[in-house]
Amino acid sequence: MINYLLFCAISALVLSFELSHVTGTTKLTRIRGIPQSKSPLYNPKKDFSCLDGSRIITFDKVNDDYCDCGDGSDEPGTAACSNGYFFCENAGHTPQYITASRVNDGICDCCDASDEYASPVSCVNNCMELGREARAEAEKAAELVREGSKIRLQLIEEGRKLKGEIGDRLAKLRNDFLEADLIKKEKEVIKNQAVERESAALEKYKPAEPEPTPADQQSEDQQEDVRLREAQEYFKVLDSDESRSVTLDELQSRAIFDRDLNGVVTVEEAMFFLGQDEVEHEMHEEHVQDEHDSDEEDDEDEHDPEAPEDIDHDEEIERQGEVEQITQQPPVQYDEETQALIDEANAAREQYQQAEKAALDLQNEIRSLEAKVERDYGPDVVLASLDGECYQYTDLEYVYSMCLFGRATQSAKSGGSEVSLGHWNDWAGPEHNKYSKAKFDRGLTCWNGPARSTMLELRCGTENKLVSVSEPSRCEYAMVFTTPALCNPDFDNSSVHDEL
Repeated sequence: MINYLLFCAISALVLSFELSHVTGTTKLTRIRGIPQSKSPLYNPKKDFSCLDGSRIITFDKVNDDYCDCGDGSDEPGTAACSNGYFFCENAGHTPQYITASRVNDGICDCCDASDEYASPVSCVNNCMELGREARAEAEKAAELVREGSKIRLQLIEEGRKLKGEIGDRLAKLRNDFLEADLIKKEKEVIKNQAVERESAALEKYKPAEPEPTPADQQSEDQQEDVRLREAQEYFKVLDSDESRSVTLDELQSRAIFDRDLNGVVTVEEAMFFLGQDEVEHEMHEEHVQDEHDSDEEDDEDEHDPEAPEDIDHDEEIERQGEVEQITQQPPVQYDEETQALIDEANAAREQYQQAEKAALDLQNEIRSLEAKVERDYGPDVVLASLDGECYQYTDLEYVYSMCLFGRATQSAKSGGSEVSLGHWNDWAGPEHNKYSKAKFDRGLTCWNGPARSTMLELRCGTENKLVSVSEPSRCEYAMVFTTPALCNPDFDNSSVHDEL
C-alpha cells in the first residue's frame, strides 16, 4: 500500500507535463493526452481557454484531475471529465483517441501503454510489433488492389464496348420496330376486311332463330339470366377437365366448332357458333364462388368415412356420353365460295398474328436495352459486363445464387423449390463509397414475418466470386461478393481516425 501511494505521488509530479532531458537541460515538451498538433493551444505560460470558449482558467488547473471545462478539454490526460478524450501517440503504429474513462482504469488500451501512466498495471509497449503486422497486412491489401486494378481496366473496356453495342443495337431495333409496326397495321386492315367477308358468308350457315314470342319481351336482366343458364349447360358438357372454366383448349378440342374443316378450331370459330362473347368472363365469376364452395365440400368429404367414392366416376361417364353426342354431329359442309373466304380469313389472321408477335418481340427487346442504358453500372460503367451474370455459394444446407442487377435466391441442397431472397433495388453504400453495397428486396414473404431481403457487400478481389452468405436477422440476408471492379487504386479504403 505504501509503495502504491509513493507511486501515485511521483506520478502526480508529472501529471501535467512530460519532461525530457536534452544535453543536461530540462526541456518542456507537451501536455499529456494531446497530439503534437494541439500543443499551441496548451501554453503553460498563459491562462488556458476552454476549447469550447466557455471559460478561461489558470493553467495550473489543466490535468489537475478536476473537470473545469464543459467540453472536458482541460483534462486531456486524466479521467476527470466523462466527455473527455485521451490521445495515444502509439509511435510505430497507428495513433488513436480513447475515451477519458479508460485512462488509468487498469486496462492497457494504447499499444504504447501511455494511458496507464498512473496505474499499478504493467503494460507493454508493443506498437512496433503491431505496426509491422499492420504494415504487412496493408501491403498485402495493396498488392490485391494492384492486381485487381489490372483486371478492373479490362472490365471498364468491356463495359464501354458493351455500352456502345447497346446503343447501336437500340438504334437498329427502333428502326426495325417502326417498319414492323407499319406491317402489323397493314396486316390488321387486311385481316379485318377478310374476317368481315367471312362473317357475311357464314351468316347463312348459322341456325335460324325462332320467331319472337311474348315471352321474349322480358327485361334485359331476365334475358341475361336465360343466356347465362344456357351457357352453363354448354359449360357442363364442355368442361371435360372439370376445371370449371371454359378454356381455349376446351373449345379447340371439339370438332363441331371447326368451320373450315382444317382440323384446327380457333377461338373465333367456337365463339361464333356459341354466339356469346362474354361466356368465359361470366363463367369465371361463377367459377370463383363455385370453387370456394367446392373446396369446402371437398374438405367435408375428406373427413366423411361414409362418402361414396364412385359418384364422381359415374358423373364423368355420363358427361362423356353427352360430349360424344355433340362431337358425333356431322360437320357443316360449306360451298366453294364460302370455303375460299374462310381460308382467306384464316390466312389473314395468321399473317396478322405473326406481324403482331414480331412487333411485340422488338418492343420488348427495346425496353430491356433501354433499362440497361439507364442502369447505374458504377464509375466508367465498370460493372456493365457483370449484368446478367449469376454467382453461387454453397454451405452445408443450401445453394445460394446472386445475379447482379437481377435477384438473389436460396435452394435446398436436398431439392425443392427456389426461394426468392429479393430482387435488385439499388446501390446502398455510404456516400463516399456508394458501390460497396447493394440492396435486394421484395423477396418471398416469411411465415408471419417480412418479405425476405438481402444486403450485398462488394469488396476488392481478383475474381468475381460470392464468398459468403449469412442471415444476421430473420429473413434478412447478408452476402459478400468480391470483384476486380472494386479494386480502385485511387480510392483509399483505410480507416480514417479524425482528431476529436
